[in-house]
This record gives sequence, structure tokens and C-alpha cells, in this order.
Amino acid sequence: MSDPVTLVVPADARYRTLAPELAGKYVEIAGGSAADAKTLSEAVLRALTTLTAAGADIDVAFHSEGSRVEITLRCGGRSAVVKHLLRAAKG
Repeated sequence: MSDPVTLVVPADARYRTLAPELAGKYVEIAGGSAADAKTLSEAVLRALTTLTAAGADIDVAFHSEGSRVEITLRCGGRSAVVKHLLRAAKG
């Protein structure tokens, strides 16, 4: 299990890639593969695209337990949760 991580991503579009990039790294630290990292990063990016409201910062919380990684995104009163089961632990 990896420690929970939280961050606030600024509303400016230049910084929105931070959450998907961190999601990929977080899943690797949690024991996931490069394929897990890619899949989760893409899912987080899709969720951000649907959530972003003009001028609203994005609150991101990462949590893992066992073979599951969960990322909660909050922006402008809206939220989304991205869950991912790790395909195989790193060896």
C-alpha cells in the first residue's frame, strides 16, 4: 500500500497534465506496471476533461489499498472517482 497523496492543481490549463502524470507514477509506486500507469493516466485525463470548470482549481486525492488504486477529483462543486485494479504486481 502506498501512502495517500493529495494535491491541488491550478485551474490554468498548463498545469492540468500534473494529475495524470502523478497518477501514473503513483500506480507504479503502488506496485503497478507501465501498462497500469498508462491506463490510469488516460482515465484521469478523461475525468479531468469532463470536470474542469473555468477558473476552478482541481483537488486530487490518491489512495491505494491492496491491488486497488483510487483517485478522487473535485472541481467547481463536481467530482469524479477513478478506480483501477492493478493487473500484476511488479516483480
